[in-house]
Amino acid sequence: MTIAPAARKSLTWIPDTLNYYPHQVDGVREVARMGSAIIADEMGLGKSVEALTVFAVDVEAKWASRLLVVAPATLKGNWYDEIMEHTLFRNVMVLGQYLNDEGQWRDHTPAGRASQLEEFTRWDDPKILVVNYEQVDKYVNDFNALEFDVAIYDEAHLMKNPRSKRTKACHKILAKRHLPLTGSPMLNHVNELWSLLHRVKPEEYPNYYVFQNRYCVFGGFKDKQIVGVKNEKELTERLNRLMIRRLKADVLDLPDKQHIVIKVPLHPEQQSLYDAVKEELYLPDPVEATGEDIQNALTMFLRLKQICGTTATIEGYADKSYKLDRVMDDLEELIDSGQKVVVFTQFRGVLHAIEERIENHRPGGLAPYWSLHGDVPKERRKPIVTAWTDHPGPAVMVAMHQVAGVGLTMTAARHMLIVDKLFVPKLNEQSEDRIHRIGADKTQPVQYREYICEGTVEHRVEQILKRKRRIFNDVVEDGNFRRKLYTALRDED
Repeated sequence: MTIAPAARKSLTWIPDTLNYYPHQVDGVREVARMGSAIIADEMGLGKSVEALTVFAVDVEAKWASRLLVVAPATLKGNWYDEIMEHTLFRNVMVLGQYLNDEGQWRDHTPAGRASQLEEFTRWDDPKILVVNYEQVDKYVNDFNALEFDVAIYDEAHLMKNPRSKRTKACHKILAKRHLPLTGSPMLNHVNELWSLLHRVKPEEYPNYYVFQNRYCVFGGFKDKQIVGVKNEKELTERLNRLMIRRLKADVLDLPDKQHIVIKVPLHPEQQSLYDAVKEELYLPDPVEATGEDIQNALTMFLRLKQICGTTATIEGYADKSYKLDRVMDDLEELIDSGQKVVVFTQFRGVLHAIEERIENHRPGGLAPYWSLHGDVPKERRKPIVTAWTDHPGPAVMVAMHQVAGVGLTMTAARHMLIVDKLFVPKLNEQSEDRIHRIGADKTQPVQYREYICEGTVEHRVEQILKRKRRIFNDVVEDGNFRRKLYTALRDED
């Protein structure tokens, strides 16, 4: 269920066509009253829209006119898209980047960044500046000179270490309202809460060591390791005054299937390799193209899609990928919240890169994982799914669409990360159905996170499928299907 536009207050900077889930409306109202607050809703419940709406409420009240968004470097473009899609704010600058003619984010030089900040001072209010965490330490004095009213910190658990340069710099940002966003406010130990609490209420939580001694239980080697929490009731009560947190299991108004599209840029090494392969791409007129021309072009498009996954799909290249960086961040958050997760890709090289990242993400590995690919005999596939399902804790299934997209039930997971998709929508839907079965508990919706590299063949294919879904919805492994696909790709190109 969503809130119809007429059922909520109209805001000048929010389109009347934007519908909210009831928990989002409650969240906006609560945070607007709280002042600075931690928005710690579980992943996928719309924290960014809530935070942007709070800023819109502040602008409406003539209490604010300038917003600073601090986010991981790979998510700055996502924030730009969120602002453009869900608000009517149009004076939006992404520090250090600009959009080229192909819709790809490109980097500015240091001189270009300085020029951007100078330009930002001349823009009319209201206005928004989107920056990444690494830029805060260098430019914090410039940001404070701009007198921001509201500051949003996306993936705020990245500030968990009070000794890090990133955290110290973010604590220096001046604003009337601070809104850290995180689905994992406490990744490992209670002491990680201090940085977030200090950010929203520095006068109440001025000292890390005082907080640590008040709420942390020490043990382990020489009693120097944090092994538990004390004064828990008091801490919970204090948290409730400064943090809102809703879980999907408690929010019954979500759709049965929830799709979240995450756009990421290419890593510089991905971009270089992508551009080199693209230079070799030859697209003759579809009427004149031979079957060999079409097959060669589609093979090249697949090569470009592989590179969007990771450079490791090309022989001789190490694994560099902003997309997989984001996949691992999301995977870590889900694993740490106790979830089982399914990850789908169509490429063996991407699957292997994910396996290696799971094993090396942190000491001891991120989580137990199982894999399904072409070398797994058919008779072994169901037992592998059973072993993953029966595992008592969080676990990952890494699978290829072509191998695990049909005939297997993975409803132990409510989260699927789709690293890339096949050209045929029906096959993608079959993969999605592994965790979504008719008759499943509707109070436990499933969530799909789809990762797309901006300004690439992946983005173009997604646009094609939106417009011509019916044409490509049938699996037709013949020249006619390939020619239709080739024609659509060439037209889009």
